Amino acid sequence: MERRELIKLVTLATGSALIIPFTSNLLVACKQVEKQDESDYALQFFNNEDFSLLKNLVDAILPKSNSPSATEVGVHQMIDTIVGKVYSVEQQQNFTKKFSNLKSYLKNSKNYTQSLQELSNSSEETHNVSKEAFIDIKQQTVLYFLNTKEVATTFLNYLPVPGKYKACISLEEVDGKAWAL
Repeated sequence: MERRELIKLVTLATGSALIIPFTSNLLVACKQVEKQDESDYALQFFNNEDFSLLKNLVDAILPKSNSPSATEVGVHQMIDTIVGKVYSVEQQQNFTKKFSNLKSYLKNSKNYTQSLQELSNSSEETHNVSKEAFIDIKQQTVLYFLNTKEVATTFLNYLPVPGKYKACISLEEVDGKAWAL
């Protein structure tokens, strides 16, 4: 066996050993992350009060328009499941700390959209942890929303098995929609 082949095999074995535990946890969690009726859904990480706040937050981030709201496609359930089943204990503790700060920031808020806008524009250092929590939830909300079956197949271009590659096409050829990934 040549030296290059041996290096390739060792690298492949090392990479596989490191990635398999993470992907297996993620795949197990993702199999179970399907929108369920609220009455049937069993919380994985949040308590009822925090889960209610999360629902309000994701709907403030992505409210109903010509597309469904974030909670209508189950984004809040996905966040709960991913944080509860995929995050390590350390990541969960970090998430809890940031979420608690955000919860305190929003404690007396009557309008989440306005309060979150103010938080986004804030440059006060005392709001940094709350701002980090909001950005984290916002990123997850957008990511999970765009990757739901309903949004991908109804509101984005969706091609599960790609056809012929066309480098330069007009938006009219794809009905003016962005592509689902």
